[in-house]
Amino acid sequence: MKTRQLQTLVAIAERGTLMAAADALNLSQPAVTKSIKELESQLGVQLLVRSGAGVRLTPFGEALVRRARTVIAEIARAEQELEEMKTSADPVLSVGVSLLAASAVVPRALRAFRQRFPDAQLNVYECQPAQIVDGLRDGSFDLCVAFVADTDVTAELRVTPLGSVTQSLAVPAGDALQKETRLAALRDAHWLYNHTRESVPAFWAALCGARELARPQRISVCTSQRLYAELACERGVTSVWLDLLLNDYVERGALARLDIDASLPRLTLGLMHRKDRVFSAAAQYFAECVEEARLTE
Repeated sequence: MKTRQLQTLVAIAERGTLMAAADALNLSQPAVTKSIKELESQLGVQLLVRSGAGVRLTPFGEALVRRARTVIAEIARAEQELEEMKTSADPVLSVGVSLLAASAVVPRALRAFRQRFPDAQLNVYECQPAQIVDGLRDGSFDLCVAFVADTDVTAELRVTPLGSVTQSLAVPAGDALQKETRLAALRDAHWLYNHTRESVPAFWAALCGARELARPQRISVCTSQRLYAELACERGVTSVWLDLLLNDYVERGALARLDIDASLPRLTLGLMHRKDRVFSAAAQYFAECVEEARLTE
């Protein structure tokens, strides 16, 4: 088997049609068809089933694609490492970090990374969730570390879980809402949320569980950690917090944790990258550092 044939098969699997795969590979459709026919002839099995709606993999094709992705990635990684060795250039690594994840895992991972690659050109950007996904898609980031909601995950991204954290609701200490224990009674409060507007429906559904409660009318989304804390201390505001961040404000007497008749969903901290992204040696080691520094209960 030739690497080009494997690349063609993977492109078809990811894009669903021969035409789309041909465009991605800068080949003609007949060339793509010929490559697959030659591969099927070499292996003696049918890899694709063609129909008017496109193509789908046979079980043989699915098995080969799983292995082919690994082969292609390793070859590309080897070529990249050889190129770095030839140019003797300092490695460049660009990492996106979500606002909530900046204080968890990443600092330890960066310290370990610097010990091995002290001369690396390291770029770390703190971003909103939507910017993280966009940056991975367009290649601005080699990888990202972020608290992940279901709405953030797309087909082209791979997410490696690094642990999960609990969340709580909070109100200003001494606020009348502090005594409230019923979720339904909090609907008229001004809510403060720390993720994306798109993830609010899923969060509220998880919070309500089997109950059917309409979402609060007043929900402000704020992803600035400093501004979030200031807004959360205003009277009449119910805010959503990661417990690892809320604990400090509770200890200082600025906020009070609500004990309500509902369970907030846990958030997963994930290492994210494109499935087709080929890691350099530096990116691979940083990923290992992040996994080593994963969250613990």
